[in-house]
Amino acid sequence: MKLKALIVDDEVNARQALFNLLKMYCPDIEVVGEAGGVKEGYAQVAALKPELVFLDIRLNDGTGFDMLRKTTGNDYRVIFVTAYDQYALNAIRMSAVDYLLKPINPTELVQAVEKAVDLIHHDDAFKTKIQVLEDHLSPVSGQAKRIILNTANSIHVVDINNIIRCESDENYTYIITTDDQSILVSKTLKEFDELLTPSGFCRVHQSHLVNMYQISSYEKGPGGMIIMKNKDKVPVSGRRKDYFLKSLDLLT
Repeated sequence: MKLKALIVDDEVNARQALFNLLKMYCPDIEVVGEAGGVKEGYAQVAALKPELVFLDIRLNDGTGFDMLRKTTGNDYRVIFVTAYDQYALNAIRMSAVDYLLKPINPTELVQAVEKAVDLIHHDDAFKTKIQVLEDHLSPVSGQAKRIILNTANSIHVVDINNIIRCESDENYTYIITTDDQSILVSKTLKEFDELLTPSGFCRVHQSHLVNMYQISSYEKGPGGMIIMKNKDKVPVSGRRKDYFLKSLDLLT
């Protein structure tokens, strides 16, 4: 049985391109409708009851979030389709929502659809993820940014300021927080480096990423040793020492 899908994008050419890709690479998806904006998208969701919505963030009469709020209570999975810049992409990734970057790569489309099919009707955390994403894209003054951490058994919503450090364990990463949690996430440290460096984190070692605002002291040496506020000790590699010290100077 095919999965019913709706495409919501304010660009006609973008809707047609996605329709063609789905027809070519995702035979289990049936596109039952298209919409160019919030009002039209809301009407299509109510009338067609799609199980999957491909949703652009910027629409001709609002945003994709406006449509999500209007269709609260409808049971469908969302894949964002966006041409957003790197800042917004980091916000999307920190919120752990599914997305496709324009122009759409067929392989990434297939992977996103397969993941969506697996999670249809089973992602109770979706509303939380959307709220976190909205917080990043339209932050309230003084509000701490949050990140969604998916583990094998649950999801954690963590204020970035409350992350002390991240430690690599091959293809996994331990996230150590101020409330003594050690959260194991199936993402590499490199991914967290890319996500968190703009928020005051520094990669000081192949296996360590630290929150610069959670540093208590630094012991000098060939590389040196960082003492975190929770008393954890983190080594600094020799080749990253200069970068770390320059980053530390910028905070003072």
